[in-house]
Amino acid sequence: MNRNTRSGPERGGVWRVSTLLWAARHVAHLEGDFVECACYRGSSARTVADLIDISKRRHYLYDLFDHDPAMPHHQMAEHSSTLYDEVRARFPEPNVIITQGKVPESLVIAAPDRIAFMHLDLNNAEAEIGVLEVLWDRIVPGGILILDDFGWLPYYRQFNAETDWFTARGHVILEMPTGQGLVIKHA
Repeated sequence: MNRNTRSGPERGGVWRVSTLLWAARHVAHLEGDFVECACYRGSSARTVADLIDISKRRHYLYDLFDHDPAMPHHQMAEHSSTLYDEVRARFPEPNVIITQGKVPESLVIAAPDRIAFMHLDLNNAEAEIGVLEVLWDRIVPGGILILDDFGWLPYYRQFNAETDWFTARGHVILEMPTGQGLVIKHA
């Protein structure tokens, strides 16, 4: 993690990244690709890629990379017109597909057919539900979804919308002390 992070706040998320690593290890035997929506600098995705042999699957990363003031998410320090190229440079592997654009709309550009692991960190309830509408059925049985900011009070809209969405589909989200939500897809 130290190799893939720059700032104190990024390093302060060690337990959050630990959750992602546990999930990636847990599904490593499953068929299906890895997805991260809102990869930002690619730090957590790079850490997962360094631990799990990603040569046997594709890893899909999505982000705007540059802040759009019209969007409800907040600007991060590294958002810029060069961030996409910086993230691309972090992932020289040909099986890492990086798509720049608004999610879920950019999923039509590139999206996997089968997903073993998905990490949602869009900080936007409508966008996250939009991603679930497109990709949830592609998650294989036993696959894991991590909802990054599910339990944090500023993201209560995500909590409410996602709780309702999963309840309607017979799934229960585990709210974790890290603020993340965890869902294991059953058959």
